[in-house]
Amino acid sequence: MRIRTYDEVDPYDIQRLVWTSFGWNMQAGWIRTLRRKDPRYLEDYAVYATEKGKPLAQVVPLRMTVRLTSGPEEVGGLQGVCSHPAVWGRGYVRRLIEDAHERFREMGLRISTLTTSRNIRGYHVYGGLGYKELAPFYCGSRRVPRGRRRPEGLRVRKATRADLPVIQELFEAYTRGLCGWTMRDPDVLPAMASWHPTFLQRYRIAIRDGTAVGYFRTDPRRDVLFEEMIVPRTRDFRDAIASIEARARGKVSTTTWITCAKDRKRLRGLGFDLEGPIGDTTMAVPLDRSLRGRDLPALFGAASGRFAHYPSDDF
Repeated sequence: MRIRTYDEVDPYDIQRLVWTSFGWNMQAGWIRTLRRKDPRYLEDYAVYATEKGKPLAQVVPLRMTVRLTSGPEEVGGLQGVCSHPAVWGRGYVRRLIEDAHERFREMGLRISTLTTSRNIRGYHVYGGLGYKELAPFYCGSRRVPRGRRRPEGLRVRKATRADLPVIQELFEAYTRGLCGWTMRDPDVLPAMASWHPTFLQRYRIAIRDGTAVGYFRTDPRRDVLFEEMIVPRTRDFRDAIASIEARARGKVSTTTWITCAKDRKRLRGLGFDLEGPIGDTTMAVPLDRSLRGRDLPALFGAASGRFAHYPSDDF
């Protein structure tokens, strides 16, 4: 087994690996756009475990800034971790992650992070490498009130590329007192919209008196009515929920990927039943001796209820 970078293997072989592992048709042109526009990616994009020149496992290292209780800090992140089913259990992914950790240490990063699910094989691999869960994720639901009507004075429309700066401003305003993934680089969402053909189709903008007062995402394919509700003012939040529910075909309102206490309190205040932890989770591991794994949840704000990781920043 040899470790190669993206430019040292055939892009078509990488596309086959990702398709076989995830069911994602990750085209070479999309990766070129990511490398050019998204500031989180490293120069050589990804590392691969190869046999006879063929990539059999992948790890995509990232570098990004998060907000800890001690202040902003750049950390490493692992994305697109996978291996071909034919080589499961051979340690290829583990070796690639160890290589990524060494890269992060050379950059002076103290922490490596990732998002995953407890329901996949990789979860146990990450645990064996010292990764610890940072905070629980919750989902929520409630019965849509009978006769739900759209509130007066607030409307919801689909987002466009022109809304991306407003989305960034609303996100920064709402997450200012939160920790975790609340330091979103202004170039990230435009980069994602550039390569992903359906990225903006899930975003909605809440408008009051001609001004954008919030945004959210919807995912009908997973029966998620709304997620990532970034609406700073309480009145606007309540009316945005009502507007969404008035459009819903079903009788149950659903949301997911709820992390921080502020969001949980808002939803419970509107009568939502919250359940969790769900399978999705964010994990981290210390890369130097100045930190201990057991201290990371508190450092990321989980102990104070300020940990936030919204779906737009999934990796």
